[in-house]
Amino acid sequence: MGLFDNAELKEAKRNYKEEMKQLASKMKANGNIPGIAKWDDSLQVISIGPIGFSTIVKYNTIKEIEIIEDIKQISSTKVKGKEKRKGTFTRAAVGTLLMPGIGTLAGALTAKKESSGEKETTTSQQITKTIRLTRDDPFKSVLTFPYNSELEYKLQDILNRNSTSSIQKKENTELETSSPTNSSIADELRKLKGLLDDGVLTEEEFKIQKERLLQ
Repeated sequence: MGLFDNAELKEAKRNYKEEMKQLASKMKANGNIPGIAKWDDSLQVISIGPIGFSTIVKYNTIKEIEIIEDIKQISSTKVKGKEKRKGTFTRAAVGTLLMPGIGTLAGALTAKKESSGEKETTTSQQITKTIRLTRDDPFKSVLTFPYNSELEYKLQDILNRNSTSSIQKKENTELETSSPTNSSIADELRKLKGLLDDGVLTEEEFKIQKERLLQ
């Protein structure tokens, strides 16, 4: 049983890789961020990452985008012209934008500076941002990439379109379910005619019911 499962998994991975390879070869990019991403809106795919290390993502699989901020606080002490780093401490802040994200060094900001005789202590912050993308995928559902504002905008745009498309599909399905088809109307008319012929309905009742069906 285990051997069969393993063989099926390998086959599934081969098929998956082949599908991604074919999508990559079919791509005709109509937009790109040099060295970061390119996309084909007609094919509905985006390739994220540098050439040779990129990941193909289908638009309709994207479920969430998050912007992750990793904040590192660095404290250093300078004594008699020498600087000594006392230690670091980090914390993470997450901003959900309904789409995954990646990180990049945002900068260092001096937060605190203390002096005491020959000793001076400086505390600063370094912020690293990343984009974390969550998708429907059988092998890797979460992807992370270095932060880029243009990439964030494009992914958010794709996600918004996915949401709009889902709403439209739901509305169309509900409309199809609630609206009687031509064949169902014809069936009901035949039933009414049968009731009229059998004397169950009067001519006036038949006309009223018929008008209701045809409205």
